[in-house]
Amino acid sequence: MVEQALLKLFKILLVTAVLACCAFGYYIFWYVSERIVPFPSGKSEIVLKVEKGASIKSIIDEMNREGLDIHPDLARLAFKFFDADKSVHVGWYLLEEHKTLKDIVLHLASGDVIMDKVTFIEGTTTQQFIDKLNGLKDVEHGSEPINLSNVMEKAGAPKGTHPEGQLAPDTYVYAAGSSVDTILKSAYNLQKSRLKKAWEQRDKSIAVKNPYQLLIMASIIEKETGHKNDRELVSSVFNNRLKKNMLLQTDPTVVYGIKDFQGKILRSHLNTDHPYNTYIRPGLPPTPIANPGLASLQAASHPAKTDFLYFVAMGEGKSYFSKSLREHNAAVQKYLRSKGK
Repeated sequence: MVEQALLKLFKILLVTAVLACCAFGYYIFWYVSERIVPFPSGKSEIVLKVEKGASIKSIIDEMNREGLDIHPDLARLAFKFFDADKSVHVGWYLLEEHKTLKDIVLHLASGDVIMDKVTFIEGTTTQQFIDKLNGLKDVEHGSEPINLSNVMEKAGAPKGTHPEGQLAPDTYVYAAGSSVDTILKSAYNLQKSRLKKAWEQRDKSIAVKNPYQLLIMASIIEKETGHKNDRELVSSVFNNRLKKNMLLQTDPTVVYGIKDFQGKILRSHLNTDHPYNTYIRPGLPPTPIANPGLASLQAASHPAKTDFLYFVAMGEGKSYFSKSLREHNAAVQKYLRSKGK
């Protein structure tokens, strides 16, 4: 009798344990896969930042701090069950309401981080590049801000590379929370690729002797004109002048060499000797004067076939081109001096 009673009790306990396990299992299933995670009052979305090296525990703790009502132990179990405990990428994630814990875990495991973009226009100097990058709010900046001394190292360029001209003006899409160095490296590698292609496909008769000189020439073209139909003509003027050993006499190089330039070039500027004064120094300046875009690189490698040696701005970004100094002086009188410039 005692044995039968004990057996009956054991069966009852076993059934109870099985039912309890089933109930607990169902509860976990419901909690992870069916329960809608409550969001803080008044919020329909949360931006969650996942730091480099963050553990699953720290990610769950951050979600709790942001106000998500999730149990830490069950959340850790969900990450492990969905094999997401080792696959959360660094970045910023947009978590929206009306989602289950399973939805959130799989979203974090997907690496679908928030993407952003930054645009640098043609002719941007490297200092302007740096200022814009240092001003981005949704990237990791590291312990040391970017400056002219470390920008090439951060970009992955060889030691001693001069920073001007080495970054490609373009639009860069990046994951929020990623390192700012990622954008720098993309800009440097893109410019390197563009320059290599422009040099390999160049007109072999051009005056410049190597890819770096081509980059310098492209930067001057970039600063001299923004009109697409004039780029190859401007390029032809400088190409022709170099071949004739004439001074380039281009204002943008002079401006680049003036510290704290105030916006109006004076005769005294043109008469002041420095490495970038092409009214005094023959040949190209020692470095690029800006970061040229693809169109200017192509114009530098394929100047128009002309006899032009001079040009003057006509307005609206266009220029008038001349073969002789006499014709040029007349054009200056017509387009500049008659307008009081």
